[in-house]
Amino acid sequence: MSGRKKKSVYAVGSSSLADEMKNSLKFEEDDELRRNSGKFTSVSSQNVHSVNFAISGSKKKKFNEVGSKKKTVNEGKSASVEEAMTPAELNIKGCEYYEKGDYEQALTFFDKAIASSPDNGPLHCNRAGPLIGLMRYSEAIKECEEAIRLAPTYFRAHERLGTFLLCLGQVENARKHLCFQGHKPDEATSLKLQEVSKHIKKCTNARKLEDWPTMLKEAKAAINSGAELSSQLFACQAEAHLKLHQLDEARACMHTAMLCDPSAPAYKSKHFGILTEAYIYFVLSQIHTAFGRFDKACTAIERAARVDPQNAEVIRLLKKMKLVGKGPFRGNDLFHAGRYTEACSAYDEELTLDSSNSILYCDRAACWSKLGEWEKSLADSNQALFIQPDYTKALSRRAISNLKLERWADAVRDYKSLRQEHPDDRDIADFLSHARAELKKSRREGKMELVSDLEKFQAAIASGVSVVLFKEISNLQCSEMSSVVDALSTKYYSSVRFLKVDVELSPAIAASVNITTVPRVTIHKKGSRMSQLTIPRTDLLESMIKKVIFAPN
Repeated sequence: MSGRKKKSVYAVGSSSLADEMKNSLKFEEDDELRRNSGKFTSVSSQNVHSVNFAISGSKKKKFNEVGSKKKTVNEGKSASVEEAMTPAELNIKGCEYYEKGDYEQALTFFDKAIASSPDNGPLHCNRAGPLIGLMRYSEAIKECEEAIRLAPTYFRAHERLGTFLLCLGQVENARKHLCFQGHKPDEATSLKLQEVSKHIKKCTNARKLEDWPTMLKEAKAAINSGAELSSQLFACQAEAHLKLHQLDEARACMHTAMLCDPSAPAYKSKHFGILTEAYIYFVLSQIHTAFGRFDKACTAIERAARVDPQNAEVIRLLKKMKLVGKGPFRGNDLFHAGRYTEACSAYDEELTLDSSNSILYCDRAACWSKLGEWEKSLADSNQALFIQPDYTKALSRRAISNLKLERWADAVRDYKSLRQEHPDDRDIADFLSHARAELKKSRREGKMELVSDLEKFQAAIASGVSVVLFKEISNLQCSEMSSVVDALSTKYYSSVRFLKVDVELSPAIAASVNITTVPRVTIHKKGSRMSQLTIPRTDLLESMIKKVIFAPN
């Protein structure tokens, strides 16, 4: 198998901005440089291979090897040769190294040229190129701005800055520079401006409507259309993933968003009514909260509030975090003190403030388990896993809850998953072995499975054939019907799932299938009720089961 690393889905950009600069912009000297050198240098317009901004380890190694060889050669040269070079000659050497992709060396020559001629606007513009290649984006913006300050009518600096701002998703600012003094962008750049603007507007509208799938789609489309360095758009993706309970994807997108400096001058504009820098830390705070990192979440939202203290969304989350940040510690302290009922109440309070926090549900599940409330522990574990599907601790809580509730098939499923993640854990192996033995025993004995949760019931009858006994403990006829169903469960356990529901404990299940009297047996196939029985007759029930089993789908 090849040792080449697979490119991340969330790598920044589909092509290198440095390469785009090579393809679209020229490096120029001013009149004085032309007179001194008698030469004019431009970067080749040929296509240079795409360089991912999240450079893989193998590419870094290759680049370092090339750089090492060049250093060896340069060390052998006399320093006086470079000192004698004119700014124009230093500029030419910088351009040559830039075109080769050796951004460090290019930067060295541009620095020396600027040291000799600090007020030369084109040199500052040229220096922005290798800075972009080295992912030093804030410095690159400053160099372009300095070039424009020194040479206000120098269009190349405006074009470079505009191209860079477009990659940052700053469409209107980019347009001002790209269309400076009546210039018209080329067709490709005009299309990028149009497409990025269109997708950002759709992304904004989707957020207002809390249409998270559309927001995610439009943010990706804007990035793919040309805004490949936009921290704001990667933060949009992170927020959408978070709202869709896709925490790993949210974390990956947020990591990419932070690769660009959120405090850069280009991020002082507003999106969604929030300053871009504040929005990035606003989303980061929510991600930290989802992973239980409450201290970091508070730090992030406090920074967002310092950047944009007037924004209602930011201030609302800040107030909530000040409350939520204290709650888990109080709940945990009560839990460790053995005050489980009080701990549950503490977690209840925090969940009213943050109902999508998987950590809080998992912690409350632990409290319920200590109180022997296994149904509640199971419900909270399921909710934690719904929010964060790969939450191992919540899966472990659900597994033990299923074990205590004697739901052997579900316990086997959960412990098998845990075993895959922790193959050397002896306790998990023992629990899995026990659950498998009990499952086998229950099927051999024809034991019916007690169901008391509506979602669990609906899932159980959704596939295959299921026989459900609805009963009351005190009802004599229910006892007779239970004996009939038990006898048949021993015979048909391999092809039919046998369930029982106590309607006094679980009225919601009975209501969901319109059960008003007991005892009653219903037979379901793939979620649909096929037949029912109200009298305890073994022969009649067996005939009905066979008919459903062999009925065409």
